[in-house]
Amino acid sequence: MTADEPPSLNLLGVYSYSSDQASYARFIRELIDFHDPPNFSEEVKDILRNNGRGDEIAPLTAEERQEWEEYLHFYMADAAVVEVLVENPDARFNPRDFAQIDPPTGHSEMAWNEMFLTADGETEIETGYRQTLPVARQYRVVFVIHRWEPSLPLRSSYGEHQAPAVQPLSERLWRLTSYDPPEASARAIQ
Repeated sequence: MTADEPPSLNLLGVYSYSSDQASYARFIRELIDFHDPPNFSEEVKDILRNNGRGDEIAPLTAEERQEWEEYLHFYMADAAVVEVLVENPDARFNPRDFAQIDPPTGHSEMAWNEMFLTADGETEIETGYRQTLPVARQYRVVFVIHRWEPSLPLRSSYGEHQAPAVQPLSERLWRLTSYDPPEASARAIQ
């Protein structure tokens, strides 16, 4: 592989959070625990205390935990995690260009929670504050498409792609990827 080769994308897989119910339930519990104020970092707790909001560091009630569960299921039940091998990306490549668009309605679902992995898919590639893409000529990008429609193509910076059939999320991706639900930050501080 050289820099002279054209850019290419290879859809490695489309995965469902909810197809493995035991792993999905565990992941939901872990996400709720993460958003439970007593589990916040000491730094966040100090910020709350210093701003007169120390009383908010109380455990979620059973009702609040149920609301979180419903909220997460709303976003995750029909979501797909997509894994793409990117080779020789050029200036046109932007992971935010990944989308599914339903022509009759015009509704679109865009890439969410993008993260980068090494080409072998085993290690996260951290990008800096000003760096938006890895410098490697080959890497993986993993992202979520909410309300995944298997019959629709996946659009990208380089055109449309037919996605493979949805599979259960692998242990590797459960371990490496995270999920930040839309509006979770605002929801956590309500």
